[in-house]
Amino acid sequence: ATQQPVHPPTDGAPTDVPPDDVPPGTVPPPPVETPPAPTDPESAYAQGLQGAQTVAVAEAQRLLAQVMADLSSAQEVFATASAAADDARANDVHARQQLKIATESVARTQREIDELDARADATRNTIGTIAREAYQGNNLAAMGVVLGAETPDDLASRYMGMRTLLRTADGALGEMANTQAELANAHARLEGQRLQLETLADQAGQSLAALETAEAAALAARQVVDNTQTLVEAALQSAADARLQDYQRYMELLQQSTEVGELLATANYGPGYGTGSFIRPATGPTTSEYGQRLHPILGYVKMHTGLDFGRGDGRIYAADAGTVVDARWNDAYGNMVIVDHGVVNGQRLTTMYAHQSDLIVVPGQRVEKGQYIGNIGSTGYSTGPHLHFEVRLDGQHTDPWPWIVNAPLPGGAS
Repeated sequence: ATQQPVHPPTDGAPTDVPPDDVPPGTVPPPPVETPPAPTDPESAYAQGLQGAQTVAVAEAQRLLAQVMADLSSAQEVFATASAAADDARANDVHARQQLKIATESVARTQREIDELDARADATRNTIGTIAREAYQGNNLAAMGVVLGAETPDDLASRYMGMRTLLRTADGALGEMANTQAELANAHARLEGQRLQLETLADQAGQSLAALETAEAAALAARQVVDNTQTLVEAALQSAADARLQDYQRYMELLQQSTEVGELLATANYGPGYGTGSFIRPATGPTTSEYGQRLHPILGYVKMHTGLDFGRGDGRIYAADAGTVVDARWNDAYGNMVIVDHGVVNGQRLTTMYAHQSDLIVVPGQRVEKGQYIGNIGSTGYSTGPHLHFEVRLDGQHTDPWPWIVNAPLPGGAS
């Protein structure tokens, strides 16, 4: 029986150092050119996402996260643009109010000037009349007033009339001076008000232009929000479709795994050639362990029936000597190879090597421990180049880690 060790991190390397010499019974792989390193995004998936999620789900989730971020950003832009439009609208109202006040002030001042002009004209007429009467006969007019009196009362009356005329003339001259001063002041105020009116008119025009710009920006931002919301809905649907497809594929993978187990449990095996002692089937690091785990994206529990290895040198090696009992295409496992290693501790021991890029061995072929039997690929339900390695006892999958925890690397591999 084998001991169950504690699992190390999935990027753990083998504990034992491979021997310098090729172990007995190991067939070194033929020399080939090292496969090129995978390109992104394959390398990222190959180093840690196998068995966790499909590319479709990851892409749908990424798109959803992106459009949600875009929606949040668009909503912020719209809020800013709307606030700017509100400010511009308030500024426009204020500018128009100030323009109206200034226009009314100009109109009042102009009416005041018109009234002062009319009053000045009337005063000028009065002064003209007095002047004509006063100077019509030069100084003889005043003498005529005195000499023409027939009685003392008549003289007094004529004298008082003359004094009244002189006072009227003096008052008219004073009023004329005041009117002229008021007119000068009114004209000065009118000039200032007209300058202010021009400035306010410019400001009103600018505020109107700013308002139109702000409203256009707010409208554009609203359109972006609407468009982004449409994208969010599409991304949600895409993510839902991808989740459903991933789940359906997972269920199909379980079905395929069950069928493989049933096939192995009822198969007629030949003699076993295995030793019960394994080497690591690939040189890359382990990237996904055996067992149940919560899907990080989809939220349901998924059973991973094997141990995944990163690309490494790109080759797949037989974990132990045995006979190839199956080498074919499988929708879930892609190109897969199953090797029978005989009976170990009363149970039939087989290993599976899935997602190979192609098939280079055939059923019935005998292989030795460490023999090169395939190339790491990404066929079937795979998210990137990796080896899915399974250990089965009487057809039932079991944790491969105890079988390879202290296993050396394949002979000739580095």
